[in-house]
Amino acid sequence: MLQPCTTAWVESPLQLLGAIEHAALTADDGRRRIAVLPRAGEAQLERTAAIVHERGLPAGIAIGIERRLLPWVRFAPSAEWLVGDPFSGQVQARLARAVPRRLTLVDDGAITRRLAALLADGHPLLRPSRRTGDRVPALRRTLAATTTRTLRELAGEGRLDVTTYLAPDDPAVLALTALGALVRHHDFAWTRANGFAAADVPPSRRIVLGTAAVADGAVPADEHLAMVVALARSGPLAYLPHRREPEWLLRVLERERHVSVVPARVPVEFALGGATRPLEIVSRPSSALETLERVLAGTGSRILLADPQAVGS
Repeated sequence: MLQPCTTAWVESPLQLLGAIEHAALTADDGRRRIAVLPRAGEAQLERTAAIVHERGLPAGIAIGIERRLLPWVRFAPSAEWLVGDPFSGQVQARLARAVPRRLTLVDDGAITRRLAALLADGHPLLRPSRRTGDRVPALRRTLAATTTRTLRELAGEGRLDVTTYLAPDDPAVLALTALGALVRHHDFAWTRANGFAAADVPPSRRIVLGTAAVADGAVPADEHLAMVVALARSGPLAYLPHRREPEWLLRVLERERHVSVVPARVPVEFALGGATRPLEIVSRPSSALETLERVLAGTGSRILLADPQAVGS
C-alpha cells in the first residue's frame, strides 16, 4: 500500500538536493512518495529542478510546478511536510496556522547548526542579521518564536525528522537528537552519481567559488575582485559564481585574462559531483567548504579557505 504523500517546499538549489538525498535514503520499495514544489522566481533553482528531473530521480519522488507562494492547501494539519528552510517567512506563517502530522527538515547548508542551537535554547528561529543595526519587526519575531515552540513540541513527540550531511557526532546533530528529533545522515550519494563531474571546468585549472557576501553587503565588491585577481596571478583559474552574485561583477571577471567564468547553471555540489579527477578549490567562508568535502571524498581534491592576505601579494 502506498504511504501518504509528503509535500516538500524548497527555496534554494541546495534544499532541492537535500530533498532528493532524503528521498534516496528513505526509498522503501517505491512505497514512499514525495512531491517537491520548488519556489518560483529563482533561476538556478528552476533550472536545477528541470535538470534533476531529466537525470532520473529516486523512486517515489516527483518534481512539481514551481510556485511563488507556499500552497497552504497542500500543507494541511493532517499532512506530512518536508521543508528546506524553517527560517523562511512563508514556512513560519504556515506553521503558525497549521501543525503537520510529521515534519522533515533538510539541509540548506551549515545554517542547520544555527537551527539546532536556537531550538536547544528555545530562542526565536531567526536568521543572523546581515547588517549591523537591522531590527526585526515584531510580527516576524512572533512568528519565529511560535516556530521554535512548534518544532520543539514536534521533536518531543517524535514527529520531527532531520536529514543532514552533518556527521553523527556534530554538536548540532547531538542537540537535535537530545530534543527528540530523528536525524538521518547522507553523503550526497545521489548527487555524486548524477552530477556534472566538473565537465564545465577547464582541465588543470584551480577553482575559485563565488560568494553571496558581495550581494549581502558583507564583503566590498572591489575587495572580492582584488582577491580573485590576486589568485589568478599564480595560474589560470575557473570561477564558479554564486547564484546571487551581480551580473556586473561577473562581467568584470570575464575580462580578466587568466579567469574563466563558468556559468552558474546548477549548485556547485551538483556541478562538481561525480568528478573523478582531483580538483583544487578555493572559497571564502561558506557551507560549500563542508558540502564539497563530502561530494568530492575519495577524489584527492583539495578544498581551501581563501587567504585574505593573498590580496596585494
